[in-house]
Amino acid sequence: MNKNFQQTLKDELEDFLQSEKNKFPLENTLKIDLHCHDYNSDVPDELMGRLLSVPETWTSTEILLRELKRNGCNAYTVTNHNNARSCYVMQDKGYDILTAAEFSCRDPDFNTGIHVLAYGFSPEQEQRLNKLRKNIYAFQEFTRKHDIPTVWAHPLYHYAVKQMPSQDFFNKMLLLFERFECLNGQRDTWQNILVKEWIRQSDEETLTRFSKQYDIELTQYCSHPYKKILTGGSDSHMGIFSGMTGVYAYIPDLQRRLDNSVPRSQLVLEAIKKGDLAVYGSHQNTEKLTLAFLNYVCQIAVNFKDPGMIRLFLHNGNTTDKAIAIFASNIFSEVQNHKITMSFIKLFYECMMGKKPSFYKRLFVSSDYKPIFDIVANMSSLYNKNKESFVMDYYESLLSVNNRINEILAKRLEQKMTKINHIDWNRSLNNIISEMELPTNIRSYIGKSNDKESVDIAGFLDGLSFPFFASLFILAAHFTSAKVLYNTRPFLKRFSENLGKFEHPERILWMTDTYGGKNNVSIFLQQMHEHIKRRDLPIDIVVCSNDIGSDEHLIVLKPLIQMAIPVRKDMMVNMPNFVELHNLFLKGEYDRIVCSTEGVMGIFALYLKQAYTVEARFCLHTDWLTYVRKTLHLDKRHSDRVRRILRFFYRSFDSVSVLNSSQNNRPPYSNNNEDSTETVAIKQSQQCDIEAIIKELTGDDRNA
Repeated sequence: MNKNFQQTLKDELEDFLQSEKNKFPLENTLKIDLHCHDYNSDVPDELMGRLLSVPETWTSTEILLRELKRNGCNAYTVTNHNNARSCYVMQDKGYDILTAAEFSCRDPDFNTGIHVLAYGFSPEQEQRLNKLRKNIYAFQEFTRKHDIPTVWAHPLYHYAVKQMPSQDFFNKMLLLFERFECLNGQRDTWQNILVKEWIRQSDEETLTRFSKQYDIELTQYCSHPYKKILTGGSDSHMGIFSGMTGVYAYIPDLQRRLDNSVPRSQLVLEAIKKGDLAVYGSHQNTEKLTLAFLNYVCQIAVNFKDPGMIRLFLHNGNTTDKAIAIFASNIFSEVQNHKITMSFIKLFYECMMGKKPSFYKRLFVSSDYKPIFDIVANMSSLYNKNKESFVMDYYESLLSVNNRINEILAKRLEQKMTKINHIDWNRSLNNIISEMELPTNIRSYIGKSNDKESVDIAGFLDGLSFPFFASLFILAAHFTSAKVLYNTRPFLKRFSENLGKFEHPERILWMTDTYGGKNNVSIFLQQMHEHIKRRDLPIDIVVCSNDIGSDEHLIVLKPLIQMAIPVRKDMMVNMPNFVELHNLFLKGEYDRIVCSTEGVMGIFALYLKQAYTVEARFCLHTDWLTYVRKTLHLDKRHSDRVRRILRFFYRSFDSVSVLNSSQNNRPPYSNNNEDSTETVAIKQSQQCDIEAIIKELTGDDRNA
């Protein structure tokens, strides 16, 4: 390939946007964001938002309209979930607002939820639409009968209950809708381009065939069934990016009609009905969405209230969802109890929204945090900069803040570790493991211990709270943005294969904590690397180290924190900058993960698996349970708890490969009480194992 996948998508998008810009004379168009939200989107569709009882945004309508105008819009609408309250309120205040809402609808045939944008309805019709939205066919029949134009919002982002919807679902939706949102500011460019290509391939012959196949009259739901119209909207909930994606609505003889006092909302509605729309926007990247979610996380931190344990337990959702909600609730509660962190969050949010902090605030900031304060304060000056560059300028500032915070965290953590190395770690590990049954309230287990030979967790965390929480917030924003952008990746892969275009490349990231040493795991990976280089296989190995040099197909990240393991002074833990590793996965265009160590890289492999919705495999080299039992002298009860932790870790991967015949007969750490008795080791002579793994991962069966 001459250029990478993301560049191909960007080029395709730029060509499309240029052709859209040339569709109509701009002097006869109104610029409008057809998909944006304010505080009246107060009941989120996402389960986690409902569990935590938080709205999708606290942004006021006034701030939303200000941001829309700032980003160049000259006509306005607000599309909140299942209600047009903000439109009615602003209309009563004399604003010219197009009435609209985003309805959460359901297809009963496929048990799949979709979002539908509707425009120009009355309050009475809104009530009827809310009653009909559980059946998309009845909903669309009503809008067709009453001339209410609808748009299928983010068509490839759906809410299937049990599995990905079939191709039949999408074929039928082509018969139900005339308008499709092909450029959504909250979805990645791959997804948006696939929508555009899907609609382009849906010609008259295809639609006629579907009409016969599904016994649906072409004009049952669509006034102009062969005319498929593309639209755009920011889908912004935070305000800051509202108006950066949308449409130019073409109105012939625009100035004369404006001079005759025809409302802009009416003119836009006419253009939507006729399909006289040209999409505008830009490449959607993870940096932009990361900033949006960091903005949202800041709002949650400021406004969060305990949802209540009883309410949470009685709510819909599985055990994992509720456990995550409990963890998140405790994190936000702890953050609200930490004054320095809350001051930083409020400062960051205000500067992000263009409000410059007063000079005297800097006087009360400690010397360690002054450089961070200066970077954040400078963000307010970026607010009114060129709109094409300010997203990346904001993101570069965020990375600078993250690096400064991590430097402080690393320095303080190293100081803490030097103070506790005198502890009898074998005894302390027993105490720590015995407390692995976490209470729901984190504060109940971080109190000071009277045992001088135990690790004082509260004392250890003293001084780490702000850099830890700030770093966690930034990483959480990266995770959430990737999760939203890529949570339908398996479906998009299948969809692109059906279209025969824009298929994601297959590339593996192999993650390990062990590479440069003389142990068997390192030797195996070094041999694997030689095979990968020789064949130029689509596999990259990533390791964190100060002692290894980068090479072809070998990526070496410099450790953010490097420290000896208390129970094994000869072993070092190298902790990378997690944001750097997060972005590496995206830029490398990987679609799978292989991990071969249970340390830091193993934990982050599971993070990447969840963030980017990819397959993750674990290669089991070492029987850690045998090692723990023989070297740490844990009693049977504590060994059993370690076994359960390891079993949970391995089961979190999609599959586990074992590289030793004695282990291959049963899964690692099965439910029986017998421990594994042999350390799994890889010898240099085991070339067949490497060959088998390469063939299984890549399908490459060429001789080495």
